[in-house]
Parts: sequence; C-alpha cells; structure tokens
Amino acid sequence: MIRKDTDITGFNESEYLAANPDVAASVERGNHKSGFQHYQLHGKREGRPLKKEKTREEKIFHMLDKKGLGLEIGPSHAPIASKKKGFNVQTIDHLDASGLRMKYQNDPNVNIDNIEEVDFVWNGEPYSELIGKSECYDWIIASHLIEHVPDFLFFLKQCETMLKPSGFLSLAIPDRRYCFDYFNTITMTGHVLDAWHGKSTRPTPGQVFDGFANQSSNNEAFAWGPGQGGATRQGEGKFADAKNRYLRALASNDYIDTHCWRFTPASFRLLISDLQALELLSLGIVCEFEPFGCEFLATLAKGKIMPEINRFDALQKILFEGQPESFSQ
Repeated sequence: MIRKDTDITGFNESEYLAANPDVAASVERGNHKSGFQHYQLHGKREGRPLKKEKTREEKIFHMLDKKGLGLEIGPSHAPIASKKKGFNVQTIDHLDASGLRMKYQNDPNVNIDNIEEVDFVWNGEPYSELIGKSECYDWIIASHLIEHVPDFLFFLKQCETMLKPSGFLSLAIPDRRYCFDYFNTITMTGHVLDAWHGKSTRPTPGQVFDGFANQSSNNEAFAWGPGQGGATRQGEGKFADAKNRYLRALASNDYIDTHCWRFTPASFRLLISDLQALELLSLGIVCEFEPFGCEFLATLAKGKIMPEINRFDALQKILFEGQPESFSQ
C-alpha cells in the first residue's frame, strides 16, 4: 500500500516502477514492499528517475491524436509520421520521392530507403492552394524546418489555415546553443515582422552570408547537446564559401538554403507571444519539452491564448540563454 503522504512528493508508483524495471522485479520477488519503499531507502540517494523519459516520438505526439489525419511538412529522408508505420498522414516537400532519392543518393549519412512518396510538391504557393482545401488536418508536424523558411510568420499562418479548429502543430526546433549556429544571433520579433511585411520568398543575401560564414562545430560535430560545452572551432574555408554564396544570392534568383532564424526556448516563447499580441497569429504554445540533444520541442494549438509574459523577465531569460555554454577541455 502506498502511503498517503506520497502525494506530497509527487511520487507515482506505476511511473517509478516503469522507469526502473529492476525495482519492479524486486517488488515482484518480495524484496521490497513497493516502489515507494525502494525510493525512500535507495532510489532518492541513487538519483533514480521518478518516471520513464518519453522518447522523441512520444514527445512530438504528446498532445496529438495519432489516429487523426496528419500532415508532415518537409519529412525528406527522415519522416517522423512514417506511412510505413501506419500513420494516416500526407506530406509536403520541395521535391517528389524520386527527386529526393536523387538528391541524397551519394550522401553516406542518408538511408534513401526511408524516403516515402510525397503527396504534394511545394513550389511556393499557399498550402491551401496546393492541397485544395483548408481546416482539414488534426495535426501538423515539422521537424527542423521552421529555421529554414524565409517568411516565418507566413509559414505559421499557413499551418493555422490547414488545421482543424481543434488541431495541433508540433515543432522540433534546433536550439541555437547546441548546433552550428552557436555564434549567430538569436532571432527577435522584429526580424520576423520584416520578413512578413517584405513577403520574403528566399533567404536574403545577408542571411546566406551569416549562415555559412559563422558555422562552427563541437569536436567535429555540427550538432551536440547540453553539458557538452560550446563550439570548439570553425571549419576552414568558411569565409570563402560564404562570400561565393553571398555573391550568388545577389546576382541570381537561386534559392540558397540556410538557417534564416535561430531560437532558444525562451526566445521562441516570447516570439509566439508577441505575434499573438500583435493579432497576427492565433496559434499559441500549449506544451514544451526541455532541450535534449540539439533541439527543443513545442506544440501549438489554434485559438490558444497564451498568458501574458513579463517582458523584462523574458528578455532577461533570453539574455541568459543567449550566452551558451563555453567549451572546456
């Protein structure tokens, strides 16, 4: 029997046993009366987890109805809501499946067998025109995509249009502190507003230059995670490469892909709050997960009014997060 005062600690017997199968086995054998007894005697001192950590997929789908009709935008060679897994999902990408296979055929880090048929090939038109309807999806997923879109607000408003009134948008977002964007500055609301009013359709020459000139790595890795320090070096030839791409962006209409935007959890939260307060967006954050690996996750819902944010506190948090871990040997 679990003691009543376990509610004070937030202890949950079933979650503790699920997170610690050896303890569950010990309780089954009669070595401990309960998981709570084990936690009192050993678990707290050992730093045992109180509940099982969700997988990345579980976090992304935390508020989503997996049985509903979904849309994954930009799954490329790594779909989250794979059709092979039985998801009722449609996809949007910039190339069809054969084009994606050709694009990645010589990349040793890509398994092209993971590439699935693309339902809608996007050429810059609004999603409602591309798909031919609106308010039709229960959920939308986009992983490591929003940092690439030239018009951040336009993308969110398109998702807003395509979701049912009860729909959710689930985003996996690279954390600027733990990837090659380490030395680039955090995106603020004004940057997003300028792109929205300027109707940006491709990265600006300046975004292209910064995106390539300031790329860095941590011990040769372009993505890492909390506790691993900061960037250790820049690759050779970055400036020359950035200069060439910048001149190409000036002289042509070529689409040169790069990260246009960079976030931390606090900066993303303030940005969405600002866009709501400016009456430009109805999507609001309803769920967030702490950074793990090089990313953080956020789920947004239609019509969710976010609580008022103390701007000074938010800016202080952004300033704190904007000073990422320095590398130590």
